[in-house]
Amino acid sequence: MNESFYSVGKTCISITTLADTISKIEEVVAAKKNNIYICVSNPRTIVYANKNQDYLNVMKNSFMNLPDAEPTVWAARLWGLKSVKRTMGPYLLKEMLANPQNGIKHFLLGDTQETLDKLVIKFKQEYNSNIVGSYSPPFCSLEEYDYTKIGEQINKSNADIVWLALRAPKQDFFSVKLLPYLRNKICIGVGAAFRFNLGEYKLAPPLIKKMGLMGLYWGKKNQKIFPFLYGYLSENVPYLFLIAAIPLKRLLGKKHYM
Repeated sequence: MNESFYSVGKTCISITTLADTISKIEEVVAAKKNNIYICVSNPRTIVYANKNQDYLNVMKNSFMNLPDAEPTVWAARLWGLKSVKRTMGPYLLKEMLANPQNGIKHFLLGDTQETLDKLVIKFKQEYNSNIVGSYSPPFCSLEEYDYTKIGEQINKSNADIVWLALRAPKQDFFSVKLLPYLRNKICIGVGAAFRFNLGEYKLAPPLIKKMGLMGLYWGKKNQKIFPFLYGYLSENVPYLFLIAAIPLKRLLGKKHYM
């Protein structure tokens, strides 16, 4: 962990903004040297990583862990970091695909083929996006995917960035398993960003987002209320305990990257 990250429990989140993230991605694409992956992090995935060593290792070895949710920005503020801004997966996807002038080529992976086809049509019509391929993988365990075949398809497309919509943490484990079969690619797990950009999921009003309740706002529309509330609280309440510890750590002389 270094000074470009801040800690939330055992995890490290990137000190970044949407503009900074795009700039760093463009630099990596231009260099064409390495395969890397980026995690889009929210309270649910941070809590999971603090409980699951395998996923914690995934986050520790990523190029960036983006502060996707408003509560991740709260943690930065508690550390005294004022430059961090929310960097949401749907916004990152849109901004990158809406700028074909940078020459970056994109591959969409995940969701249904119908969703992928709609997204390709939308972005090509509205922005002339440089989307060079898509793939809807079968619903199966991580061990059952044919990573060799998937990697060959992506490499043949000459894509620079692979956008994955498999929901975290699955999409991030998938990225780690897929990277050995890729050549100079960036894998970015963006969860429901495909459907957000199609308008199938609605982004919350500004006040709801500022309150850190966006997941509650849109998630409740797609699930039965009581199971959803139980899951939402069990995933998010522990996060409050993680960030509540930050002021104490600062009093004890800890730094944000320690």
